[in-house]
Amino acid sequence: MQRSMWTRVPLALLALGLALLLAGPRSGAYVLIGHSLSLDQRDARVFNNFLDPEANDNQTPHPTWPGGVGAPLAIWKALAEWGSTLHGDGEGDPSQPGDLGSGGANFDVSWQGAAPDAGTTTGNVVSALAHCGGGVISLTELGPNGWRIRLCDVWLWDDGPTVVLAAGALDIQAVVAHEYGHVLGLGHSSVSGATMFPTVSGNGVAARSIEADDQAGVRALYGAAGVGKPRIQVALSDGVRLLIFGSGFAASGNEVWLTAAGVNPTGDPVVVRGLVSTLGGTRMELVPPPGAGPGDVLVRIPGSGGSVLSNAWPIDLGACTRPVTYCTAQVNSLGCASAVSSTGTPSASAGSGFVVRADRLKNQVPGLFFYGKSAPAAAPMLGGVLCVLPPLVRTAAQSAGGSLPPAVDCSGALVLDFNAWIQSGGDPGLIAGQEVFVQAWSRDPGHPAGFNLSDALAFCVCP
Repeated sequence: MQRSMWTRVPLALLALGLALLLAGPRSGAYVLIGHSLSLDQRDARVFNNFLDPEANDNQTPHPTWPGGVGAPLAIWKALAEWGSTLHGDGEGDPSQPGDLGSGGANFDVSWQGAAPDAGTTTGNVVSALAHCGGGVISLTELGPNGWRIRLCDVWLWDDGPTVVLAAGALDIQAVVAHEYGHVLGLGHSSVSGATMFPTVSGNGVAARSIEADDQAGVRALYGAAGVGKPRIQVALSDGVRLLIFGSGFAASGNEVWLTAAGVNPTGDPVVVRGLVSTLGGTRMELVPPPGAGPGDVLVRIPGSGGSVLSNAWPIDLGACTRPVTYCTAQVNSLGCASAVSSTGTPSASAGSGFVVRADRLKNQVPGLFFYGKSAPAAAPMLGGVLCVLPPLVRTAAQSAGGSLPPAVDCSGALVLDFNAWIQSGGDPGLIAGQEVFVQAWSRDPGHPAGFNLSDALAFCVCP
């Protein structure tokens, strides 16, 4: 068994001391310790036995992290930071807005929620430990086929998510992010500011975000994520079905890994096997089994190694999921990138309450929304990106209004009550369960293309 310990040293520094651990091959500043996780060891759970109230005082749910609050949420974010790409929209950490999940390697975590106990050194569980001794802050144990991380509860632990913690507290997310780097197979880096650097100042919040040297290390271990690795771009639920859109799915033989509902005694994901994809390997549809709950979804295609497992995407099963933004907006002639957002819940039965909005448009120019009902897209279109797969449906034209003279700034906005559009009979195909992909178009005479395209919004129409 290999062991890593984090101890406290003077001048408000946290020092990590590796014991019983020999450094392996070195490339650049990061260090490899001769350990890595196989594809069947991507699961992670939490036994929430933290005693400090500050460790579980964040009880505000976040849509990017469905089902997670308190210490488990902070730990989930720490693990997901090492993922191949952004976790959903990357939101949830004020210290790195929109940037959670940045490893860029063939490695992704299968979040499996709650564990019934701290388990063994092969259980893949994070928990608190009452007494560590010797000023130790945290302890990582690497078994022959698994791991265990313990945070010593003689210290004051804080789950954030703000960057200002309780006086004298240590940041759970940052400490676990560092310790999980050891689990992945990294030793200490000589690059100051890296998450795997042996000392971190203050409460450690800065170590939440892995840096360039950490990314280089995890890519050296697992390989850089390439174009052949399956990628989830959008996942939606209408409360019954799970719809997954992305790229690189196999024509047949796909697996979908889901987070188990409630306490998971083994760490194994809920797996649905033998799935086919459509639309050229970009779409899959399934009814999740009863044992699946809110958490993450991943797609595994046939084969071996980390390159056959997709990124992790957050999903709240059993309910209509919130709309998801995706794709890249076109910068208009004033240098603004228009952005689509929404409020309320899309519904086939409610006459109002779901408003789709496009902001940062040129002021006082004509515009409209258009949408498709089959899949997202990302096709070049005259200097922009068409984010919706045809056939397309357009809404009524309107003006991106404002009080200033026409087209002198980016205060223009388009607004559409989408539920009212459904009720008006504008499109009889918008029924409960229908997936929709919306984008905004606006006039832009100053652009070579003569128009501007926003990013896009994906959602399911609820009952």
